[in-house]
Amino acid sequence: MSDSTSTRLWPAGTDPAAWMRSWSQAFAPQNLVQPILPGWTFNINSHNSSAPQTEADVLQRHSYGRQLGRIADALAVLVAAAPAKVRADEAVDKFVDMKDEIDAVKRQSALARVERLRGDLDLLKQTDRAEFDRLVKALRQIVDAA
Repeated sequence: MSDSTSTRLWPAGTDPAAWMRSWSQAFAPQNLVQPILPGWTFNINSHNSSAPQTEADVLQRHSYGRQLGRIADALAVLVAAAPAKVRADEAVDKFVDMKDEIDAVKRQSALARVERLRGDLDLLKQTDRAEFDRLVKALRQIVDAA
């Protein structure tokens, strides 16, 4: 068959590679980023930290939430030991209310995790009895030590 009678996939003078690049640029994502914590942004740089690398190193060991939680726990101890006049202050009262709400959220989250564990153990009991028995033994040791 001559070139003039064969069926062409591309119009004459079209570079297939260039055509495919133009389509990939039009439809393929140019930035492939998947957030780990949607809605959360942590930008540690020289504009907001005098030692950004140190702050990043600290965050690898203790998240902002953990830091704030420990500060709140320590402050709650101080508030409980404070004179009644200090405990009656509106700012202290708001702090105590917030701490109580946070503690309630933590308890609810712990209960939800335990319920998920319960379901996972039920699944293992049905599908992998040896692993189920091993985990039950380990959990009993933890519970007995408490």
